[in-house]
Amino acid sequence: MWHFVTTLVKSPAWLLLKRRDFGLLWAGETVSQIGDGLNKVALLWFAYQTSHSALRTSLIGILQTVPPLALAPVIGVYLDRLPKKQTMIVINVLHGILVALIPLLYGFGLLSLGLLYTLVLLISIVSAFYGPALMAALPLVSKRSELRPANALIQGTSMIGVLVGPVVAGIGIAAFGIAKVLYADALTFAFLVGCLLFVRMRETNALGPLPSRFSEFAQSIREGLDFLLRRQRGILFLTLVSGLQNIGASAFLFLLPAVVKKDLDLDAVSLGFIWSAFGSGMLLATLLIALLKLQPRALLYIVLSSLVLGGLSIASLAYVKSSFAAATLMVIIGFSAAAFNPVVFTLLQDSTPEELRARVITAFNTATTSMAMLGMLVFGWAADRVGQDPTMIAIGVVLLFTAIALVFVSRVTSARDLLFAERLSSAPDHPSGARTVRTELGGRERALSRAET
Repeated sequence: MWHFVTTLVKSPAWLLLKRRDFGLLWAGETVSQIGDGLNKVALLWFAYQTSHSALRTSLIGILQTVPPLALAPVIGVYLDRLPKKQTMIVINVLHGILVALIPLLYGFGLLSLGLLYTLVLLISIVSAFYGPALMAALPLVSKRSELRPANALIQGTSMIGVLVGPVVAGIGIAAFGIAKVLYADALTFAFLVGCLLFVRMRETNALGPLPSRFSEFAQSIREGLDFLLRRQRGILFLTLVSGLQNIGASAFLFLLPAVVKKDLDLDAVSLGFIWSAFGSGMLLATLLIALLKLQPRALLYIVLSSLVLGGLSIASLAYVKSSFAAATLMVIIGFSAAAFNPVVFTLLQDSTPEELRARVITAFNTATTSMAMLGMLVFGWAADRVGQDPTMIAIGVVLLFTAIALVFVSRVTSARDLLFAERLSSAPDHPSGARTVRTELGGRERALSRAET
């Protein structure tokens, strides 16, 4: 036990947390993610109580995914040219204000389902900028050789949020009502802003002027797509597999309130505990990936096994009537949800130079969120028309197909090189590949400027 504690204290993850800049960012993200957990349960519970429809409840998820999908080209181009710290502060201030409007209107009895949809859409537009900004800023508060533990710790904050937030939300809704739970969520954004004010970010890439002409904007988009489609086709193949996984996983989360209410006949508190069981599985997968020194092939086997077990567990929910059994299955499902995407995202960050990072990240997000939106629409409709039990079985089948697709993709040369290469452990902080891309981009920008002149 003492040896484990000593090893943990000396680990790169612990050293990162002790560092001022990363530690503040991690603390702010942790509190903010707990607030997101409060928000997710409260919004979905309110929507389902108001509409009594799985499809209308799923529309919350659709509204949360449309802006990142529609605005992805704009987000990537501008984030690559904006200072990350100031951008993140502005985003969180606006996000907190919009979230606070929901309980304010609810308290006055003015929050209809249509108005809730409008506020969710506005919140989603603002927050669509934050995820790519955070991922692009992460290498600015940690060395490149520390990117793996840094990425794992930041992604772990969302797991903590899923683990803690829903339980607090369920108890809070039962004890104090939805309004006070949403007010608490708004305060978490204020805490994150306070942390960001004291974080120092080193912008190593010179921030260029914002595109003022359509030709400049189009050229910036082409640079990101060219990198993804030609230079790193392995990331493209893994993105497609990740999108297939999101078809089932995202739909399942937004159908969960209907499953808890109808099949299990439970209340909001039970929904919170079952959702937290899902979060505990996600946290377990994150710790396994972050702390254990796994070989790439062993990591691939874990991902494949988790996809298969996750699919079987979701299908089994159609036959489970016990809350304890449902919570046990949710741990497995959570592990399955968290085991794949962090691996792909770490490879994405490591393989992309700083000046293209936001554009490539938003292209990845566009593909995965579009597939998630498709899944929520199709399976939300199926739950209302065909029934929840057949829908759960179908979602499980999608995850099984994802495992099969990953096996085939791992045999493609470009994807295999990414999956089975230990890039982060031995890579220098300033790779020559990034310098080469930067030189090529500079040449393209000068050529474009001469052509316009």
